Amino acid sequence: MRERDIVELVQHGGHDAVQKLTEALLNSNWPDCNRFANALAQIGDDEAVSGLLRALNGRRHHIRSASVKALTLVGSPMVCKSIASLINDPAYEVRQDVIEALRILDEKNE
Repeated sequence: MRERDIVELVQHGGHDAVQKLTEALLNSNWPDCNRFANALAQIGDDEAVSGLLRALNGRRHHIRSASVKALTLVGSPMVCKSIASLINDPAYEVRQDVIEALRILDEKNE
């Protein structure tokens, strides 16, 4: 997916945009997963957050990591438990991103 397509999806938002971005995220490789996850964070509505939460179970560690970082941008306290569930992820990078995300969210929500 081209960058301008992503920008257009973010600008329009809505169900179709979130669906396309979530599917793209779940099927992406690094570094594209970061673009898709950040686009969902920019949309930021409940459906976009649900897409990011779904991607926490992605089969590739970089998808999980990108989702953790994007959920941190959203900053909702309701995502802390879902992020924390990855504290024992098999991938070191994901575990480190979880620790950092929880620290940032804790500071935001004080």
